[in-house]
Amino acid sequence: MITKIILLLSILPILYKLFFWLYTIQLKEYRWDRYKEYLATLQWKQAIFNKINHLEVLFLVLAIINLVAFWNTNQIINYTIVFFLWLYNLLFLYKAFKKKLLKPKSTTRILIIYVLFFIWWWIDLYFLNSDTYLKFSSIYVFLVLVFMPLILFFYNFISLPIVNYKKNKIINSAIKKSKQINNPPIKIAITWSYWKSSVKEFLSSILEQEWETLKTPENINTELWVSAIILNKLSDKYKYFVAEIWAYRIWEIKTLWKIVNHKYWFLTAIWNQHIGLFWNQENIKKGKFEILEKVIENKWFLYVNADNKHIEDYLDKINTTNIIRYWISSDKACAKSRILEIKNLNTKFEFNYNWIQETFETNLIWEHNILNLTWILAFCYDIWLKTEDLKKYLLNIKKPKNTQEIQVIKSRKWKVECELILIDDTYNLSVAWLKSGVDLLKYFNDKQKILVLDDILELWEKAWEIHHNLAKEIAENKQVDKVLYVWVNYEDDFEKGLIDWGFDKENILSTKSFSPLIKSSVILFEGKKAKTILDKFN
Repeated sequence: MITKIILLLSILPILYKLFFWLYTIQLKEYRWDRYKEYLATLQWKQAIFNKINHLEVLFLVLAIINLVAFWNTNQIINYTIVFFLWLYNLLFLYKAFKKKLLKPKSTTRILIIYVLFFIWWWIDLYFLNSDTYLKFSSIYVFLVLVFMPLILFFYNFISLPIVNYKKNKIINSAIKKSKQINNPPIKIAITWSYWKSSVKEFLSSILEQEWETLKTPENINTELWVSAIILNKLSDKYKYFVAEIWAYRIWEIKTLWKIVNHKYWFLTAIWNQHIGLFWNQENIKKGKFEILEKVIENKWFLYVNADNKHIEDYLDKINTTNIIRYWISSDKACAKSRILEIKNLNTKFEFNYNWIQETFETNLIWEHNILNLTWILAFCYDIWLKTEDLKKYLLNIKKPKNTQEIQVIKSRKWKVECELILIDDTYNLSVAWLKSGVDLLKYFNDKQKILVLDDILELWEKAWEIHHNLAKEIAENKQVDKVLYVWVNYEDDFEKGLIDWGFDKENILSTKSFSPLIKSSVILFEGKKAKTILDKFN
Protein backbone atom coordinates (compact mmCIF):
# COMPACT_ATOMS: atom_id res chain seq x y z
CA MET A 1 0.00 0.00 0.00
CA ILE A 2 2.72 2.49 0.97
CA THR A 3 4.55 2.00 -2.34
CA LYS A 4 1.36 2.91 -4.23
CA ILE A 5 1.11 6.05 -2.09
CA ILE A 6 4.70 6.89 -3.10
CA LEU A 7 3.76 6.57 -6.78
CA LEU A 8 0.71 8.77 -6.28
CA LEU A 9 2.62 11.43 -4.36
CA SER A 10 5.35 11.49 -7.01
CA ILE A 11 3.08 12.91 -9.72
CA LEU A 12 3.32 16.59 -8.74
CA PRO A 13 7.09 16.53 -7.95
CA ILE A 14 7.77 14.95 -11.35
CA LEU A 15 5.58 17.58 -13.02
CA TYR A 16 7.46 20.28 -11.08
CA LYS A 17 10.82 19.09 -12.42
CA LEU A 18 9.36 18.49 -15.88
CA PHE A 19 8.02 22.05 -16.13
CA PHE A 20 11.18 23.65 -14.77
CA TRP A 21 13.63 21.90 -17.09
CA LEU A 22 11.43 22.23 -20.15
CA TYR A 23 11.11 25.95 -19.35
CA THR A 24 14.90 26.22 -19.12
CA ILE A 25 15.53 24.27 -22.32
CA GLN A 26 12.90 26.34 -24.15
CA LEU A 27 14.44 29.55 -22.80
CA LYS A 28 17.69 28.47 -24.47
CA GLU A 29 15.69 27.81 -27.67
CA TYR A 30 16.46 24.05 -27.56
CA ARG A 31 20.00 24.85 -28.70
CA TRP A 32 22.96 23.03 -27.24
CA ASP A 33 25.27 26.01 -27.89
CA ARG A 34 23.09 28.29 -25.76
CA TYR A 35 22.55 25.63 -23.10
CA LYS A 36 26.30 24.98 -22.95
CA GLU A 37 26.84 28.64 -22.02
CA TYR A 38 24.20 28.21 -19.29
CA LEU A 39 26.19 25.26 -17.88
CA ALA A 40 29.06 27.63 -17.07
CA THR A 41 26.92 29.88 -14.85
CA LEU A 42 26.28 29.85 -11.12
CA GLN A 43 22.57 29.80 -11.96
CA TRP A 44 22.95 26.30 -13.43
CA LYS A 45 24.98 25.11 -10.45
CA GLN A 46 22.24 26.31 -8.11
CA ALA A 47 19.59 24.59 -10.25
CA ILE A 48 21.49 21.29 -10.06
CA PHE A 49 23.14 21.42 -6.63
CA ASN A 50 20.35 22.86 -4.48
CA LYS A 51 18.97 21.38 -1.27
CA ILE A 52 15.97 19.73 -2.93
CA ASN A 53 18.18 17.98 -5.45
CA HIS A 54 20.53 16.87 -2.67
CA LEU A 55 17.54 15.33 -0.87
CA GLU A 56 16.42 13.62 -4.08
CA VAL A 57 19.85 11.99 -4.42
CA LEU A 58 19.80 11.05 -0.72
CA PHE A 59 16.40 9.38 -1.00
CA LEU A 60 17.47 7.60 -4.18
CA VAL A 61 20.35 6.08 -2.19
CA LEU A 62 18.01 5.24 0.72
CA ALA A 63 15.54 3.59 -1.68
CA ILE A 64 18.33 1.45 -3.14
CA ILE A 65 19.55 0.51 0.39
CA ASN A 66 15.98 -0.28 1.38
CA LEU A 67 15.60 -2.62 -1.59
CA VAL A 68 19.00 -4.32 -1.34
CA ALA A 69 19.41 -4.60 2.41
CA PHE A 70 15.83 -5.09 3.58
CA TRP A 71 14.05 -6.22 0.39
CA ASN A 72 11.39 -3.60 1.00
CA THR A 73 10.72 -4.58 4.62
CA ASN A 74 12.13 -1.47 6.30
CA GLN A 75 9.02 0.72 6.36
CA ILE A 76 10.82 3.55 8.20
CA ILE A 77 12.60 4.54 4.98
CA ASN A 78 9.36 4.34 2.99
CA TYR A 79 7.52 6.50 5.52
CA THR A 80 10.37 9.05 5.34
CA ILE A 81 10.08 9.08 1.54
CA VAL A 82 6.30 9.63 1.79
CA PHE A 83 6.85 12.57 4.13
CA PHE A 84 9.41 14.13 1.78
CA LEU A 85 7.11 13.71 -1.27
CA TRP A 86 4.22 15.18 0.72
CA LEU A 87 6.30 18.31 1.40
CA TYR A 88 7.29 18.37 -2.28
CA ASN A 89 3.59 18.43 -3.20
CA LEU A 90 3.06 21.39 -0.89
CA LEU A 91 5.91 23.22 -2.61
CA PHE A 92 4.32 22.60 -6.02
CA LEU A 93 0.91 23.83 -4.82
CA TYR A 94 2.44 26.90 -3.13
CA LYS A 95 4.32 27.96 -6.27
CA ALA A 96 1.24 27.31 -8.42
CA PHE A 97 -0.93 29.40 -6.06
CA LYS A 98 1.64 32.23 -6.00
CA LYS A 99 1.99 31.99 -9.80
CA LYS A 100 5.72 31.31 -9.40
CA LEU A 101 5.63 27.94 -11.12
CA LEU A 102 7.95 28.05 -14.14
CA LYS A 103 6.26 26.44 -17.13
CA PRO A 104 7.21 26.36 -20.81
CA LYS A 105 5.01 27.96 -23.45
CA SER A 106 2.86 25.56 -25.42
CA THR A 107 4.50 24.90 -28.77
CA THR A 108 4.56 21.97 -31.17
CA ARG A 109 7.90 20.79 -29.84
CA ILE A 110 6.79 21.04 -26.22
CA LEU A 111 3.61 19.09 -26.99
CA ILE A 112 5.65 16.37 -28.74
CA ILE A 113 7.96 16.09 -25.72
CA TYR A 114 4.94 15.97 -23.39
CA VAL A 115 3.41 13.13 -25.41
CA LEU A 116 6.66 11.13 -25.53
CA PHE A 117 7.33 11.67 -21.83
CA PHE A 118 3.83 10.71 -20.66
CA ILE A 119 3.65 7.63 -22.89
CA TRP A 120 6.92 6.42 -21.36
CA TRP A 121 5.80 7.40 -17.87
CA TRP A 122 2.44 5.63 -18.02
CA ILE A 123 4.01 2.48 -19.47
CA ASP A 124 6.43 2.47 -16.54
CA LEU A 125 3.59 3.03 -14.06
CA TYR A 126 1.64 0.17 -15.59
CA PHE A 127 4.48 -2.25 -14.91
CA LEU A 128 5.35 -0.75 -11.52
CA ASN A 129 1.78 -1.26 -10.36
CA SER A 130 2.23 -5.05 -10.55
CA ASP A 131 3.25 -7.04 -7.47
CA THR A 132 6.49 -8.09 -9.17
CA TYR A 133 7.85 -4.59 -9.72
CA LEU A 134 6.05 -2.50 -7.08
CA LYS A 135 9.04 -2.72 -4.75
CA PHE A 136 11.09 -0.74 -7.31
CA SER A 137 8.73 2.25 -7.27
CA SER A 138 10.77 4.40 -4.85
CA ILE A 139 13.93 3.91 -6.90
CA TYR A 140 12.02 4.72 -10.09
CA VAL A 141 10.56 7.95 -8.67
CA PHE A 142 13.90 9.36 -7.57
CA LEU A 143 15.71 8.23 -10.71
CA VAL A 144 13.22 10.28 -12.72
CA LEU A 145 13.57 13.31 -10.41
CA VAL A 146 17.39 13.23 -10.35
CA PHE A 147 17.89 12.61 -14.06
CA MET A 148 15.02 14.74 -15.42
CA PRO A 149 17.34 17.10 -17.44
CA LEU A 150 18.96 14.15 -19.23
CA ILE A 151 15.59 12.50 -19.84
CA LEU A 152 14.22 15.67 -21.44
CA PHE A 153 17.33 16.18 -23.56
CA PHE A 154 16.82 12.63 -24.84
CA TYR A 155 13.18 13.32 -25.76
CA ASN A 156 14.16 16.62 -27.31
CA PHE A 157 16.71 14.73 -29.43
CA ILE A 158 14.33 12.03 -30.64
CA SER A 159 11.68 14.64 -31.47
CA LEU A 160 14.10 16.48 -33.81
CA PRO A 161 13.05 14.73 -37.08
CA ILE A 162 9.40 15.74 -36.56
CA VAL A 163 10.30 19.24 -35.37
CA ASN A 164 12.78 19.88 -38.18
CA TYR A 165 10.33 18.65 -40.80
CA LYS A 166 7.65 21.05 -39.59
CA LYS A 167 10.18 23.88 -39.10
CA ASN A 168 11.56 23.55 -42.64
CA LYS A 169 8.04 23.37 -44.04
CA ILE A 170 7.11 26.66 -42.30
CA ILE A 171 10.35 28.38 -43.36
CA ASN A 172 10.02 27.28 -47.01
CA SER A 173 6.40 28.43 -47.09
CA ALA A 174 7.45 31.81 -45.67
CA ILE A 175 10.23 32.17 -48.28
CA LYS A 176 7.75 31.39 -51.06
CA LYS A 177 5.15 33.85 -49.74
CA SER A 178 7.75 36.57 -49.13
CA LYS A 179 8.85 36.37 -52.77
CA GLN A 180 5.26 36.43 -54.04
CA ILE A 181 4.27 39.45 -51.92
CA ASN A 182 6.83 42.06 -52.85
CA ASN A 183 6.84 45.84 -53.37
CA PRO A 184 4.50 46.41 -51.59
CA PRO A 185 5.31 45.62 -48.95
CA ILE A 186 8.83 47.06 -48.96
CA LYS A 187 10.79 44.89 -46.56
CA ILE A 188 13.32 46.15 -44.01
CA ALA A 189 15.58 43.95 -41.87
CA ILE A 190 17.24 45.14 -38.66
CA THR A 191 20.03 43.11 -37.09
CA TRP A 192 23.26 42.91 -35.08
CA SER A 193 24.17 42.62 -31.44
CA TYR A 194 21.98 45.17 -29.65
CA TRP A 195 19.53 48.10 -30.10
CA LYS A 196 17.61 46.01 -32.68
CA SER A 197 14.25 46.21 -30.92
CA SER A 198 14.57 49.92 -30.14
CA VAL A 199 15.45 50.77 -33.73
CA LYS A 200 12.59 48.62 -35.01
CA GLU A 201 10.10 50.41 -32.76
CA PHE A 202 11.42 53.90 -33.61
CA LEU A 203 11.26 53.29 -37.34
CA SER A 204 7.90 51.52 -37.25
CA SER A 205 6.30 54.27 -35.18
CA ILE A 206 7.31 56.79 -37.86
CA LEU A 207 6.27 54.67 -40.85
CA GLU A 208 2.91 53.65 -39.41
CA GLN A 209 1.92 57.31 -39.06
CA GLU A 210 2.26 57.58 -42.84
CA TRP A 211 1.45 54.11 -44.24
CA GLU A 212 0.16 50.67 -43.27
CA THR A 213 3.18 49.05 -41.58
CA LEU A 214 3.72 45.54 -40.22
CA LYS A 215 6.48 44.79 -37.72
CA THR A 216 7.69 41.75 -35.83
CA PRO A 217 6.38 42.02 -32.24
CA GLU A 218 8.55 42.54 -29.16
CA ASN A 219 11.94 40.83 -29.55
CA ILE A 220 10.75 38.00 -31.80
CA ASN A 221 13.65 37.65 -34.23
CA THR A 222 14.41 33.98 -34.98
CA GLU A 223 13.87 32.33 -38.37
CA LEU A 224 10.85 30.34 -37.21
CA TRP A 225 9.06 33.25 -35.53
CA VAL A 226 9.75 35.65 -38.40
CA SER A 227 8.41 32.99 -40.79
CA ALA A 228 5.24 32.67 -38.71
CA ILE A 229 4.67 36.46 -38.88
CA ILE A 230 5.06 36.38 -42.67
CA LEU A 231 2.68 33.45 -43.09
CA ASN A 232 0.01 34.68 -40.68
CA LYS A 233 0.06 38.47 -41.09
CA LEU A 234 1.98 39.72 -44.13
CA SER A 235 -0.17 40.86 -47.04
CA ASP A 236 -0.09 43.41 -49.85
CA LYS A 237 -2.16 45.85 -47.78
CA TYR A 238 1.07 46.84 -46.01
CA LYS A 239 3.46 49.34 -47.54
CA TYR A 240 6.35 48.37 -45.21
CA PHE A 241 7.35 45.26 -43.28
CA VAL A 242 9.97 45.89 -40.56
CA ALA A 243 11.60 42.69 -39.30
CA GLU A 244 14.02 42.33 -36.40
CA ILE A 245 16.29 39.35 -37.10
CA TRP A 246 19.09 37.62 -35.24
CA ALA A 247 21.45 34.72 -35.86
CA TYR A 248 23.48 32.70 -33.37
CA ARG A 249 25.95 31.15 -35.80
CA ILE A 250 27.79 31.83 -39.03
CA TRP A 251 25.55 31.09 -42.05
CA GLU A 252 22.25 31.38 -40.13
CA ILE A 253 21.68 34.93 -41.31
CA LYS A 254 21.62 33.66 -44.91
CA THR A 255 18.41 31.79 -44.14
CA LEU A 256 16.88 34.91 -42.63
CA TRP A 257 17.57 37.08 -45.68
CA LYS A 258 15.81 34.46 -47.82
CA ILE A 259 12.83 34.55 -45.49
CA VAL A 260 12.47 38.34 -45.30
CA ASN A 261 13.48 38.98 -48.95
CA HIS A 262 14.12 42.61 -48.09
CA LYS A 263 15.44 45.63 -49.91
CA TYR A 264 16.86 47.55 -46.93
CA TRP A 265 19.28 46.35 -44.22
CA PHE A 266 19.96 48.21 -40.99
CA LEU A 267 22.92 47.18 -38.86
CA THR A 268 22.74 48.75 -35.41
CA ALA A 269 25.88 47.82 -33.46
CA ILE A 270 28.26 44.95 -32.94
CA TRP A 271 30.11 43.90 -29.82
CA ASN A 272 31.02 40.67 -28.03
CA GLN A 273 27.45 40.06 -26.86
CA HIS A 274 26.71 36.32 -27.45
CA ILE A 275 30.42 35.61 -27.89
CA GLY A 276 29.73 32.33 -26.12
CA LEU A 277 27.72 31.25 -29.19
CA PHE A 278 30.08 32.54 -31.89
CA TRP A 279 33.25 31.54 -29.95
CA ASN A 280 35.17 34.73 -30.81
CA GLN A 281 34.79 38.30 -32.02
CA GLU A 282 35.94 37.51 -35.57
CA ASN A 283 33.19 34.92 -35.98
CA ILE A 284 30.61 37.49 -34.84
CA LYS A 285 31.79 39.94 -37.51
CA LYS A 286 32.03 37.23 -40.14
CA GLY A 287 28.54 35.98 -39.38
CA LYS A 288 26.98 39.43 -39.46
CA PHE A 289 28.79 40.65 -42.54
CA GLU A 290 27.54 37.73 -44.60
CA ILE A 291 24.83 40.13 -45.71
CA LEU A 292 27.30 42.34 -47.62
CA GLU A 293 27.49 39.77 -50.38
CA LYS A 294 23.75 40.01 -51.02
CA VAL A 295 23.64 43.79 -50.58
CA ILE A 296 26.20 44.30 -53.34
CA GLU A 297 24.83 41.52 -55.57
CA ASN A 298 21.18 42.69 -55.42
CA LYS A 299 21.87 46.44 -55.14
CA TRP A 300 20.12 46.57 -51.80
CA PHE A 301 20.68 49.44 -49.37
CA LEU A 302 22.70 49.00 -46.21
CA TYR A 303 22.58 51.53 -43.34
CA VAL A 304 25.36 50.92 -40.83
CA ASN A 305 26.49 52.35 -37.51
CA ALA A 306 29.94 53.71 -38.34
CA ASP A 307 30.23 54.87 -34.73
CA ASN A 308 30.88 51.23 -33.85
CA LYS A 309 34.58 50.35 -34.08
CA HIS A 310 34.06 46.75 -35.19
CA ILE A 311 31.80 47.89 -38.03
CA GLU A 312 34.02 50.76 -39.15
CA ASP A 313 37.14 48.56 -39.24
CA TYR A 314 35.35 46.10 -41.48
CA LEU A 315 33.78 48.70 -43.77
CA ASP A 316 37.14 50.33 -44.46
CA LYS A 317 37.79 47.31 -46.70
CA ILE A 318 34.52 47.74 -48.64
CA ASN A 319 33.87 50.21 -51.44
CA THR A 320 30.25 50.46 -52.58
CA THR A 321 27.72 53.26 -52.87
CA ASN A 322 25.01 51.02 -51.41
CA ILE A 323 26.27 51.59 -47.87
CA ILE A 324 25.03 54.62 -45.92
CA ARG A 325 27.07 55.28 -42.78
CA TYR A 326 25.62 57.18 -39.85
CA TRP A 327 27.39 58.61 -36.83
CA ILE A 328 27.22 61.14 -34.03
CA SER A 329 29.24 64.23 -34.95
CA SER A 330 31.77 62.84 -37.43
CA ASP A 331 32.85 63.89 -40.90
CA LYS A 332 33.39 60.23 -41.85
CA ALA A 333 29.65 59.56 -41.91
CA CYS A 334 27.11 60.08 -44.69
CA ALA A 335 24.51 60.99 -42.06
CA LYS A 336 25.36 62.54 -38.71
CA SER A 337 23.72 64.23 -35.75
CA ARG A 338 24.83 66.59 -33.02
CA ILE A 339 22.95 66.98 -29.74
CA LEU A 340 22.16 70.62 -29.00
CA GLU A 341 20.17 70.40 -25.77
CA ILE A 342 18.50 67.90 -23.44
CA LYS A 343 15.75 69.49 -21.39
CA ASN A 344 12.53 68.27 -19.76
CA LEU A 345 13.20 64.72 -21.00
CA ASN A 346 13.30 65.92 -24.61
CA THR A 347 16.30 66.23 -26.94
CA LYS A 348 17.01 68.88 -29.54
CA PHE A 349 19.59 67.84 -32.13
CA GLU A 350 21.03 68.93 -35.45
CA PHE A 351 20.85 66.47 -38.37
CA ASN A 352 22.96 66.49 -41.56
CA TYR A 353 22.58 64.22 -44.57
CA ASN A 354 23.75 65.05 -48.08
CA TRP A 355 22.26 68.48 -48.82
CA ILE A 356 19.89 68.36 -45.78
CA GLN A 357 20.56 70.27 -42.57
CA GLU A 358 17.70 70.40 -40.07
CA THR A 359 17.04 70.73 -36.36
CA PHE A 360 14.72 68.17 -34.74
CA GLU A 361 13.24 67.54 -31.32
CA THR A 362 12.30 64.15 -29.93
CA ASN A 363 10.94 62.56 -26.78
CA LEU A 364 14.05 60.34 -26.62
CA ILE A 365 16.97 61.45 -24.47
CA TRP A 366 19.84 58.96 -24.54
CA GLU A 367 22.72 59.70 -26.90
CA HIS A 368 22.53 56.25 -28.50
CA ASN A 369 18.87 56.94 -29.32
CA ILE A 370 19.90 60.03 -31.28
CA LEU A 371 22.53 57.91 -33.01
CA ASN A 372 19.85 55.44 -34.05
CA LEU A 373 17.50 58.22 -35.13
CA THR A 374 20.27 59.43 -37.43
CA TRP A 375 20.05 56.50 -39.82
CA ILE A 376 16.25 56.39 -39.45
CA LEU A 377 16.05 60.01 -40.61
CA ALA A 378 18.45 59.29 -43.48
CA PHE A 379 16.22 56.42 -44.56
CA CYS A 380 13.08 58.55 -44.22
CA TYR A 381 14.57 61.21 -46.48
CA ASP A 382 15.61 58.49 -48.95
CA ILE A 383 11.96 57.40 -49.22
CA TRP A 384 10.91 61.06 -49.61
CA LEU A 385 9.21 61.78 -46.31
CA LYS A 386 8.76 65.50 -45.72
CA THR A 387 10.66 67.44 -43.06
CA GLU A 388 7.53 68.96 -41.51
CA ASP A 389 6.02 65.48 -41.10
CA LEU A 390 9.22 64.07 -39.60
CA LYS A 391 9.36 66.86 -37.03
CA LYS A 392 5.86 65.92 -35.92
CA TYR A 393 6.51 62.17 -35.92
CA LEU A 394 9.72 62.42 -33.85
CA LEU A 395 7.80 63.95 -30.96
CA ASN A 396 5.65 60.81 -30.75
CA ILE A 397 8.22 58.06 -31.06
CA LYS A 398 7.15 54.77 -29.52
CA LYS A 399 9.64 52.78 -27.48
CA PRO A 400 9.72 49.06 -26.72
CA LYS A 401 7.94 48.28 -23.49
CA ASN A 402 10.26 48.40 -20.44
CA THR A 403 12.80 50.50 -22.36
CA GLN A 404 13.71 53.88 -20.85
CA GLU A 405 10.24 54.22 -19.33
CA ILE A 406 10.35 56.92 -16.67
CA GLN A 407 7.90 56.93 -13.78
CA VAL A 408 7.77 59.63 -11.09
CA ILE A 409 6.48 58.69 -7.63
CA LYS A 410 5.84 61.39 -5.04
CA SER A 411 5.44 60.28 -1.46
CA ARG A 412 5.78 61.41 2.12
CA LYS A 413 7.89 59.31 4.48
CA TRP A 414 8.93 60.23 8.00
CA LYS A 415 7.38 63.69 7.41
CA VAL A 416 9.76 64.22 4.47
CA GLU A 417 8.57 64.91 0.92
CA CYS A 418 10.18 62.44 -1.48
CA GLU A 419 10.23 62.32 -5.26
CA LEU A 420 11.28 58.97 -6.60
CA ILE A 421 12.16 58.59 -10.29
CA LEU A 422 12.09 55.03 -11.62
CA ILE A 423 13.73 54.28 -14.97
CA ASP A 424 12.50 50.96 -16.34
CA ASP A 425 15.17 49.69 -18.73
CA THR A 426 14.56 45.99 -18.11
CA TYR A 427 13.64 44.97 -21.65
CA ASN A 428 17.14 43.86 -22.55
CA LEU A 429 20.71 44.19 -21.38
CA SER A 430 24.12 44.50 -23.00
CA VAL A 431 27.30 46.31 -22.01
CA ALA A 432 26.60 49.27 -24.31
CA TRP A 433 22.99 49.36 -23.15
CA LEU A 434 24.07 49.49 -19.51
CA LYS A 435 26.67 52.20 -20.15
CA SER A 436 24.06 54.32 -21.90
CA GLY A 437 21.67 53.88 -19.00
CA VAL A 438 24.28 54.86 -16.43
CA ASP A 439 25.23 57.84 -18.58
CA LEU A 440 21.61 59.02 -18.39
CA LEU A 441 21.93 59.40 -14.61
CA LYS A 442 24.13 62.47 -15.05
CA TYR A 443 20.94 64.44 -15.82
CA PHE A 444 19.71 63.82 -12.25
CA ASN A 445 22.55 65.29 -10.20
CA ASP A 446 20.22 66.58 -7.49
CA LYS A 447 19.15 63.07 -6.49
CA GLN A 448 20.64 59.93 -5.00
CA LYS A 449 21.38 57.59 -7.93
CA ILE A 450 20.82 53.85 -7.54
CA LEU A 451 21.57 51.12 -10.07
CA VAL A 452 19.64 47.82 -9.91
CA LEU A 453 21.50 45.40 -12.17
CA ASP A 454 21.00 41.92 -13.63
CA ASP A 455 23.62 39.62 -15.19
CA ILE A 456 24.82 40.16 -18.75
CA LEU A 457 24.72 36.67 -20.22
CA GLU A 458 26.28 34.72 -23.11
CA LEU A 459 29.72 36.28 -22.71
CA TRP A 460 31.39 32.89 -22.16
CA GLU A 461 34.98 33.10 -20.84
CA LYS A 462 34.84 36.92 -21.14
CA ALA A 463 32.06 37.17 -18.53
CA TRP A 464 34.32 37.70 -15.49
CA GLU A 465 36.50 40.26 -17.26
CA ILE A 466 33.53 42.22 -18.65
CA HIS A 467 31.61 42.38 -15.36
CA HIS A 468 34.79 43.32 -13.49
CA ASN A 469 35.59 46.12 -15.98
CA LEU A 470 32.03 47.42 -15.82
CA ALA A 471 32.38 47.63 -12.05
CA LYS A 472 35.61 49.56 -12.51
CA GLU A 473 33.93 52.13 -14.80
CA ILE A 474 31.01 52.60 -12.44
CA ALA A 475 33.30 53.02 -9.42
CA GLU A 476 35.66 55.46 -11.17
CA ASN A 477 33.01 57.57 -12.97
CA LYS A 478 31.06 58.09 -9.73
CA GLN A 479 27.77 58.35 -11.62
CA VAL A 480 26.10 55.83 -9.30
CA ASP A 481 25.77 56.27 -5.53
CA LYS A 482 24.48 52.81 -4.67
CA VAL A 483 24.25 49.45 -6.43
CA LEU A 484 21.93 46.48 -5.97
CA TYR A 485 22.93 43.35 -7.90
CA VAL A 486 19.86 41.13 -8.27
CA TRP A 487 21.07 37.89 -9.80
CA VAL A 488 23.62 35.25 -8.94
CA ASN A 489 25.92 34.39 -11.84
CA TYR A 490 28.42 37.26 -11.71
CA GLU A 491 27.44 39.01 -8.50
CA ASP A 492 30.74 38.24 -6.75
CA ASP A 493 32.80 39.32 -9.78
CA PHE A 494 30.93 42.61 -10.09
CA GLU A 495 30.95 43.47 -6.41
CA LYS A 496 34.65 42.58 -6.10
CA GLY A 497 35.36 44.92 -9.01
CA LEU A 498 33.45 47.74 -7.31
CA ILE A 499 35.37 47.34 -4.07
CA ASP A 500 38.74 46.94 -5.84
CA TRP A 501 38.23 50.29 -7.55
CA GLY A 502 37.18 52.25 -4.48
CA PHE A 503 33.39 51.90 -4.33
CA ASP A 504 32.21 52.09 -0.71
CA LYS A 505 31.17 48.60 0.41
CA GLU A 506 28.31 50.11 2.44
CA ASN A 507 26.79 51.38 -0.81
CA ILE A 508 26.53 47.85 -2.23
CA LEU A 509 22.97 46.99 -1.27
CA SER A 510 21.14 43.74 -0.61
CA THR A 511 17.43 43.21 -1.23
CA LYS A 512 16.89 43.53 2.52
CA SER A 513 18.74 46.86 2.79
CA PHE A 514 17.10 48.34 -0.31
CA SER A 515 15.03 51.30 0.91
CA PRO A 516 15.45 54.21 -1.52
CA LEU A 517 12.41 56.13 -0.28
CA ILE A 518 14.40 57.44 2.67
CA LYS A 519 15.27 60.38 0.45
CA SER A 520 14.69 61.47 -3.12
CA SER A 521 16.31 59.04 -5.53
CA VAL A 522 16.50 58.08 -9.17
CA ILE A 523 16.66 54.33 -9.65
CA LEU A 524 17.82 52.73 -12.89
CA PHE A 525 16.62 49.14 -13.42
CA GLU A 526 18.76 47.23 -15.93
CA GLY A 527 17.91 43.71 -17.12
CA LYS A 528 14.94 41.38 -16.80
CA LYS A 529 15.65 40.21 -13.25
CA ALA A 530 15.78 43.83 -12.08
CA LYS A 531 12.09 44.02 -12.89
CA THR A 532 11.33 41.86 -9.85
CA ILE A 533 12.52 44.78 -7.70
CA LEU A 534 10.73 47.37 -9.85
CA ASP A 535 7.43 45.50 -9.53
CA LYS A 536 7.51 46.01 -5.76
CA PHE A 537 6.92 49.74 -6.31
CA ASN A 538 3.66 49.08 -8.19
